[in-house]
Amino acid sequence: MNWNEYNDTLSLSCYYVAKENILMNRISGECSTNIKLLMLGMLVQANEILADGSLRIRIFDSKNNDKDWNKTEWRCDVNKLISVSSIIWHYLIAVSSPQERVKIAIDNVYCDNAKNLKVGNKVWYLSPDRNKYKAVIKKIEPIQEFGPGFYFCLELLEKPDDYHESLISKKLCGPNGIVTRLNHVLPRRPDDTDDTEKNKLKFNKQDIDETLTKQLDGFLNLTSKNNDKKINQDDKLICNISLDNPDNSNNKNIYNIKEINEHLNEALVPKILHQSTKSKILSNDKINFKNIDYPSIDDLVVEKKESSRWNKRVNGQCLYVGNSIEVFFGSEIRCGIIRWIGNLPGLNPEKIIAAVELKDGPHYEGTDGTYNNIRYFNCQPNRAIFVDINQCYLTNTIKHVRDFVLPTNDDDNLDRLKPSVISGIVGPICIKGDIEKICGKYRGIQGHHNSCYLDATLFSMFAFTCVFDSLLFRPRNEYDCPEYEEVQRVLREEIVNPLRKNIFVEASQVMKLRKLLEKLSSISGLTSEEKDPEEFLTSLVAQILNAEPFLKLNSGQNAYHYQLFVEKDDDLKIPTVQQLLEQSFFTSNVRLKEVPSCLIIQMPRFGKSYKMYQKIQPTLLLDVTDIIEDSPRQCTVCGKCAEYECKECYGQCGDGLESTAFCYPCLKNVHQHEKRINHKPTVLSIPEEFTILPSHCPVPRLYLELSAVVCIETSHYVSFVKCGSGSEAPWCFFDSMADRIGEQNGYNIPEMVPCPTFPYWLSEEGANYLADLTDDRQLPEHAKRLLCDAYMCMYQSPEVMMYK
Repeated sequence: MNWNEYNDTLSLSCYYVAKENILMNRISGECSTNIKLLMLGMLVQANEILADGSLRIRIFDSKNNDKDWNKTEWRCDVNKLISVSSIIWHYLIAVSSPQERVKIAIDNVYCDNAKNLKVGNKVWYLSPDRNKYKAVIKKIEPIQEFGPGFYFCLELLEKPDDYHESLISKKLCGPNGIVTRLNHVLPRRPDDTDDTEKNKLKFNKQDIDETLTKQLDGFLNLTSKNNDKKINQDDKLICNISLDNPDNSNNKNIYNIKEINEHLNEALVPKILHQSTKSKILSNDKINFKNIDYPSIDDLVVEKKESSRWNKRVNGQCLYVGNSIEVFFGSEIRCGIIRWIGNLPGLNPEKIIAAVELKDGPHYEGTDGTYNNIRYFNCQPNRAIFVDINQCYLTNTIKHVRDFVLPTNDDDNLDRLKPSVISGIVGPICIKGDIEKICGKYRGIQGHHNSCYLDATLFSMFAFTCVFDSLLFRPRNEYDCPEYEEVQRVLREEIVNPLRKNIFVEASQVMKLRKLLEKLSSISGLTSEEKDPEEFLTSLVAQILNAEPFLKLNSGQNAYHYQLFVEKDDDLKIPTVQQLLEQSFFTSNVRLKEVPSCLIIQMPRFGKSYKMYQKIQPTLLLDVTDIIEDSPRQCTVCGKCAEYECKECYGQCGDGLESTAFCYPCLKNVHQHEKRINHKPTVLSIPEEFTILPSHCPVPRLYLELSAVVCIETSHYVSFVKCGSGSEAPWCFFDSMADRIGEQNGYNIPEMVPCPTFPYWLSEEGANYLADLTDDRQLPEHAKRLLCDAYMCMYQSPEVMMYK
């Protein structure tokens, strides 16, 4: 769809920008899939508000203009979108960076100024390195050569050093012209200074001598004159410190007497004067400032944003720039130094933010002192974080707050917490690049009171896949219990959504679900006792959520997971899940009626007490072709479409269930052998569309991919989880009780750890290594847990899950 076609409908819609990645449901149109991911920064037209409050939308994506995408209508959660005006929406189409689009859309002040820009306005041109240059708007219009959207043609009154005039800019803007997008245009206010260096206040020794002497003399004289009377709050004193304007004619900061005293005591004095000088000031003694030792000029450079707020009293403490503090950030307690205090563009003006330089190492969400491409201070990469100042505490005082943030073994304390509740649809965690950036402590689901069986199972089911998401959104029907919607809401909004968005769920939120399961299901002890994952699945999925069974057997039975029932084969030293699954289906004489979207397989063991095999090798790609009823199968001899099955040939002409399928010529030849003369083959049911396949066409195979392995060792459950789909997706190891702080009144710390060697241990090369291994103690820790402690394997079909 080109710009002109799309522009015809602009006036009929409301306009939005996606502020995060969002899953959408298809309403109508030509797109072949029912669920699509709306990416951060994409532009949206909303045509209708639906009955549930969501929006009927269309997407404009200049990078993907196929009609199936742009001519499809979707259902989308309005809370995940940022509303913008029509003209700003036009401007954002030209902005290619998704992050830049969101940054602009959330800055209401900037948008209000930008939508009033007209030809002839004076503006700042922001160069790629974010330097400002004076300019004048010559034109605002679409430019076909540059792509869709509205562009700004500027005449530069000041030229960057690397400026090169292009033919198109000269044609559109005239001499010294440049064509740019909204994110490089900053409206100029009448009081804007021409010199960008005046954004800072600088001091030198001589100026401090003069200005501080004048101001403190005035302050001390004023206090001595009023020492016998009450100082009124209206008594003011002008306090100005400026290198560029030492005569105090501009840039005046006004404080009342009380503020000046606090200002000197808590901020100015600790930053500039020695302790002996400070005591003289506070005792109203005269000071000769020429005798003061000053810090370097670099230490006395303070941004205007900081100068208007020297300190802030929070949490019963007075915090100011330079404080050593502890801060809650991403469920961690980090140590740092406050480098800046103030308001950030786009946020509530009443919300005070502290810029903190971390002392105890970098954080993957940290920056080098910038926020939304605006620099507030300088530091090493990933060392700067911007947090609500109420999350900051002076060093060694945070211990008084921990009890109210992290859970203890006291249920009353758990109920006091304020857990994260996130409504709407949140897609699974999406990893791009190195998985280590989301791993570490306080990641995953926090364990509490023997909850590991539930923590490991929920993390495996929901963290990185949506195959079980039907449990979160099925509407209540007449057969459901009255508490159905409450259980579903707690699972969705207090566990799954926070897990996917914050990569952390507090134990208090899981306890809410456990109490509901204890109350509503037939299984007791779910809030305190050790249980197994299948008991949890029975309680939640089967009894309370009343979900459609995941597995449908041709015996007429339905199930949510499949228990492997096999006789031990002494010839199998390290069996694979593939071998055990086919052996179990053969022994039970059953088939699946259809390919499942998910298949949960329970290993041949009974809790921690009995294991049939010392080691089992999970299969990465599970072939289920031969366990699906009426699915076309291959002849075990020639590979053509099989027409007969002979169960008595199991294992004689190949391995597993594949060895029982034959085409007619091969069946005849194989059963001429005297050992097979008395076999009784049966006719296979073949779908009609496969009976007309040419003989050279291969019979398709059906596969499920491994998504998680839940393991148990000494009564404790952990899990290995695939962080995405496809063979290249990384794996992580999750333990909800990896560490602990405190004893009886302490709390557990969950942890995610990358597992780069996971595929190796399930490969043929890994199997050869295991075959030669004589002592399991030589295995690495994660390999030993995976192979020796596997309890339950979860498989999924990416193709089938799209239609469930």
